[in-house]
Amino acid sequence: MAKHLAGIIPLANFDEKYELPFDSYLLPIANNFTLIQKSVYECAMAGCATIWIVANEDVAPVVKHHIGEWVYDPVYFWDDYINNKIRQRRTHIPIYYVPIHPKDRGKRDSYGWSALYGMHSAWWVSWRISKWVIPKKYFVSFPHSVYDYWSLRKYRKELSKTKKNFFFTHEGKSIKDNLPIPFTMRGEDFIECRRHVNKITTRNYYPRAEGETWQDLRKRPLNDRWSAKNFDLSTVFDKVKEEDAIYQNLDWFYDMCDWEGYRDYLGSGIKLSPPNWRLTKPHKLNKLCVDDEEE
Repeated sequence: MAKHLAGIIPLANFDEKYELPFDSYLLPIANNFTLIQKSVYECAMAGCATIWIVANEDVAPVVKHHIGEWVYDPVYFWDDYINNKIRQRRTHIPIYYVPIHPKDRGKRDSYGWSALYGMHSAWWVSWRISKWVIPKKYFVSFPHSVYDYWSLRKYRKELSKTKKNFFFTHEGKSIKDNLPIPFTMRGEDFIECRRHVNKITTRNYYPRAEGETWQDLRKRPLNDRWSAKNFDLSTVFDKVKEEDAIYQNLDWFYDMCDWEGYRDYLGSGIKLSPPNWRLTKPHKLNKLCVDDEEE
């Protein structure tokens, strides 16, 4: 695998502002097409070789039932179908589900940290298999954002370039401005972001002053400990390099992290056509890890 672009979809520790009897990532944006399905399709359209959904144990079973265990690459779907070469050339993209590590919960587990931990999981699992399959780059997709995801096809090659990061922008704002909009980052960016979060977060105790010993340490108040759990996206991804980066402005974009944003999208009059149901339905593997739905 020459270029492994890993798709990251953070769900854990999302600041849920909706008052719904179900998680808001199941909200529809088109007929039979939900926000989480949109993010999975984004990763597939962007050219990701693997997709990593960061979800804790309380929601992972629901997501897996709704999404499945793999998805087709839409670019290599219809041409192969027309040429009657379904099994020979259709590309399957595996989907993995990872929870936040217990040691980070209640300490560093902000919404942005969920994306960072998804990158760490993708790197760790790939490294345990072979150094040749380690991700060269990561594409982060946020479910609670809507734009013309069909346009991703035009930027597929640029998104995979390992020497340049790619930022989508809207009205001059990007992930650096706390906008939940897709972007890419590399392994060295992940390391810098993780170090930055660990450096600026508060901990259980105040720092030692000069001349103090460990016996003189003073505990912080409960509400002042581990400030990293409240970091916003712009703080977590502050160290993502922008040198020689590619910027692509979106004609329209809706932040649907709350009900007002979702209502604005519904009232905008924009009608996004959902992908074909074969590309979004939950695909699952049998016991031998061979799909037999085409039989």
